[in-house]
Amino acid sequence: MKKAASPHILLAALCALLVLAAAPAWCVEITAPPKHSVLLLNSYHNGYSWSDNILDGVRDALHDEKVHVDLHIEYLDGKRARTPLVHERYRELLRSKYADQNFEVIVATDNLAVRLALSWRDSLFPGVPIVFCGVNDVEREALIGENVTGVLENVDIVETLRLAKRFHPWAKRVVVVGDSSITGLAIRNQVISASKELGDIFSFDYITSSSLDPILNGIKELPPDAILYLIPSYYKVKGSVYDASEVLEIVSQATDRPVYSNWNFLLGHGSVGGKLISGHTQGYEAGKYVAELLRGVPISSLPIIEKTENQYIFSYPRLMQFHIPQDLLPPDSIIVDAPKAFYEVSKDLFWSLLVSFVLLTFALVMLAINILRRRRIERKIINQLSFQEILMDSIPQLVCWKDLDGRYLGANRSFTEFFGIQGPDYVMGKTDYHIMKEGRFTEWVAALDREVLLSEKPRFRVRISLSGPGGETLWLEMNKVPLYDANNKVVGTLSTAENMTREINLERQLLQSQKMEAIGALAGGIAHDFNNILTSIMNSAELALMDVEPDTDAGKDLERVIRAASRGKRLVQQIMAFSRPSQEGFQPTDLAEHVRDTVNLLQPSLPRNITVNATVTAEPACVMVDPTQIYQVLMNLCTNAFQAMRNTGGELDVRLEDVELDMDHARELDMEPGRALRLVVADTGPGIAPEILDKVFDPFFTTKGKKEGTGLGLSVVLGIVKNHAGAVRVKSRPDEGATFEIYLPARPALNDRCELKGRWPELSHARILFVEDDPDQLLTTPRVLESLGFEVTPVAAGSQALDILSANPAFDLVITDFDMPGVDGVELAKRIGRYLPQLPVILISGRNQAKKKAKNTPNIRRIVDKPFGRDELAEAVSYTLGTHE
Repeated sequence: MKKAASPHILLAALCALLVLAAAPAWCVEITAPPKHSVLLLNSYHNGYSWSDNILDGVRDALHDEKVHVDLHIEYLDGKRARTPLVHERYRELLRSKYADQNFEVIVATDNLAVRLALSWRDSLFPGVPIVFCGVNDVEREALIGENVTGVLENVDIVETLRLAKRFHPWAKRVVVVGDSSITGLAIRNQVISASKELGDIFSFDYITSSSLDPILNGIKELPPDAILYLIPSYYKVKGSVYDASEVLEIVSQATDRPVYSNWNFLLGHGSVGGKLISGHTQGYEAGKYVAELLRGVPISSLPIIEKTENQYIFSYPRLMQFHIPQDLLPPDSIIVDAPKAFYEVSKDLFWSLLVSFVLLTFALVMLAINILRRRRIERKIINQLSFQEILMDSIPQLVCWKDLDGRYLGANRSFTEFFGIQGPDYVMGKTDYHIMKEGRFTEWVAALDREVLLSEKPRFRVRISLSGPGGETLWLEMNKVPLYDANNKVVGTLSTAENMTREINLERQLLQSQKMEAIGALAGGIAHDFNNILTSIMNSAELALMDVEPDTDAGKDLERVIRAASRGKRLVQQIMAFSRPSQEGFQPTDLAEHVRDTVNLLQPSLPRNITVNATVTAEPACVMVDPTQIYQVLMNLCTNAFQAMRNTGGELDVRLEDVELDMDHARELDMEPGRALRLVVADTGPGIAPEILDKVFDPFFTTKGKKEGTGLGLSVVLGIVKNHAGAVRVKSRPDEGATFEIYLPARPALNDRCELKGRWPELSHARILFVEDDPDQLLTTPRVLESLGFEVTPVAAGSQALDILSANPAFDLVITDFDMPGVDGVELAKRIGRYLPQLPVILISGRNQAKKKAKNTPNIRRIVDKPFGRDELAEAVSYTLGTHE
């Protein structure tokens, strides 16, 4: 028997209930989220693939739109029960069933449900908006009215049958098979409408019946040039109902002709395929309209969707059956039911074999490495023993070897003489603390011994300083290796050292001068060779450009060659900066052309999953900039964008725009107000996290690995833009890409200085002696001069030029290269000046020392740097001949 509750407990419980009932103010009220009521009228029955797909699409759209809906579904069974009496019974059923239900939206799928919903709306759903889908062959005016919108089922019959003609050129007749239902007749009307566009390639026959036998009898003996087009149909056979997919399978098995249809749910049941419509897409679009209505969007702003996006989908077995090549399919076609690849048949087995193979290969490699290591160690021990016994005392290096406790086991004579020790025998059994006088050196050597013993790894070329007998600083370069016994066990260390005092002192004295001389020689040599190459390229391209029209493709290609050579010239000038400190400085530059050239240069190097778009709306875009630095800015930004998108792909947009900065915008950018150029580099990559957005321009800040970036790219961009009196802005959000905006001040007064080509004064006829040892330039440069109207005599050496001038001094000008074997250009000018002092000389040079050597040669009137183009050469000749005259 249970014990009665204590009166105190009952009293406490009663008080708690009274407190809870009397204090609702501090109790949290829990309410259910709002739930909308929607009725879906399905023309057919549960299990019919088309209408089931529509229902799935509606549900997916409501889920994606995050709308909480109580969805009521009513099936009208239009494939099985088509009489008005049945429809009237359904209406009475709905009236009774939902007498107390207030629906916010009515969804009607396919023709029957739409027709009944429109006729019942006043009595059953007054004022409730209707959203339809899956409706075909209906007058649009019948659907236009208050509170009605939706999605039309417009199948692309024309495109599917045109594809059938491409697949079967022999076909001249289309036999259309369908039932006499409302939907079947509606689709037949669509086929009749489509046949008007296909009359030039097909004639059409129609087999329409409410039973299956006439259909099968009609297709038994088809003409040899006929194909079948099936409308989704339902038939009763001996009390059993066959749905559209079953009917298609029966029809396709009863004939050897290809069967086509326009509905996705029929694929895989005998249809070849085509441009197919999806019931899921129809339902999804209708579901999105329902969500908009439930959010309060007026139905007047939701227009009827005339056509949904259809896809090219084909059945692999049918393509094989009718020998249809896949290269005849439209691009982006989808092929279903294709056989799987061999490794997909048993994926677990495939991966097991692959992992086993990798592990076995790894084990074999490790075994081979261990064998090689053992042999290497054996050879090393033999060499060490031979070295100790025979060569130890005959080498100038300091050599010693110790045991595990740091006691000397031996040393050579060079070692003992360097440290002032009596002889090799004196060190035996002693440690560094007993024989060394300098404590710091002793501690350092002991630590290095411990490191080699613990790691069992040698240390090479380790330098240490110590005090000599007279207090001078001595330098040793030491190597330490572990010593092994026959069991491959470390038993001590072997040390070799070399006195590097003299070498280090000389190295310190000559390091700077040697470095500069080496860099200068390297830069000069590279620049000279590149200048010769670029000069030949520029001259050849300019000569070829004179033989073609500038607006042709060949003319444009040659102009790009000349621009690329000009960029190479700037690169050579940068290389020359190593040996001659200088700054190229700003110059009038067409930034629009510069941007296009840079994008064209960058695009071929990007992977195919990245698309580059260049848009230039600022023309002309002449600004005072350093073109090399602007090129570096653009390449740094584009490279960052490519690295952000290299895994996922995306779009890289480069834009050059003309903007007007007002006072506020200019103050925000720390620029002068007025006209400016905005260079935009935007990508669709993962973007920049908000917490690091303010750090991207900091020097050495990077999110890349150690081998991918230094963190200087964006800081260099910022420095260059600031040096141009401009500004940089960055915009980014995670997963939305990044956009960098470069603002540069525009100076309209300099626009007329961007193009200087072909501007030289009229030149009188003159005879020129051209001296050049480079064979390419000896061919191209004279042709350039001849194109300017001069008579040119080319020679390959300075000695030949002197011989020609001795025989015939009637030349107006000598153009000579500086760097030539035998008699160089300056020496040639000096010899010419001795007996022809009035004959002017132009010196062509690719080296910096040419100007210094030519300084005291008065007949050298002009120095032209390599590489040079036709315009530069014409201007130099014009200046020299004009001055001379």
